[in-house]
Amino acid sequence: MLPLTLPIFFLIASPISVLACEGQCIAGITRAWLGNYTSPLNTVYQDIAQQISQTLLSAERYHDVMSYLRPIQSAFEDDSYDGMESAIFPSYFHGKCQRNGVDPPGCPNPDCPVVCGTPGSLVHFYPKLRFIAYNYTRNTLGRLSSPGSDAYKRVEGAVLQASAEHRRRERERRRVPWFEYAITGAGGELVHGLSRGRNISHAWTREVESVESVKKELKEILRQTPSLLEKACGGHASEEENALPKCSWEERMKAYILTFP
Repeated sequence: MLPLTLPIFFLIASPISVLACEGQCIAGITRAWLGNYTSPLNTVYQDIAQQISQTLLSAERYHDVMSYLRPIQSAFEDDSYDGMESAIFPSYFHGKCQRNGVDPPGCPNPDCPVVCGTPGSLVHFYPKLRFIAYNYTRNTLGRLSSPGSDAYKRVEGAVLQASAEHRRRERERRRVPWFEYAITGAGGELVHGLSRGRNISHAWTREVESVESVKKELKEILRQTPSLLEKACGGHASEEENALPKCSWEERMKAYILTFP
């Protein structure tokens, strides 16, 4: 099985005789789109990691922060093939182009002006095909980056742990021993008197508030993923000819699609 991240120019079709895009044609085109989106998605992940690093973790090492996003990346890689295939075939492009048993001019290829499942139809309606692939990628990324998804919970857990470690290091740097004793229980004998009790209570309150603040800010950062993908694709997400200029790959994709009969 070819990896989803394989660049399009390495995807080679074997000639097969079909009247519509089937089998290898469907698999090849689906994987080509997934491979195409590897770079734009990496741009989104890098942007998100940078925001998390600068906003929540005081510029923690970039590669460490990128690793916190791995649950979203892995979930997308695991789930994307079936979803992308279904979004293209048969949700929109399906069936033969024949009308009353006759192929319209340009059908099945190279340029079939009838919506159906042939390579020529995919080429003719390429702006629609491009928008379908973009929408599927955008919606899936948005779902995985939303609270409630397993991937989101795992990212949140990793960021919270890193944030807690960062606060611990800050406490050590500021040399506030009573707080560490209170948190670990190792210095219980030092915790006495009403004044000290108030300090501990306030410290715990600040800790809870810090955790909630990280959760809220992380949610706002991850909520940007769909719009960041549109930005990475050059903006103007639509079915128009000039839409998504950085996520079009029109010339290469059309040539690849037409390698299937």
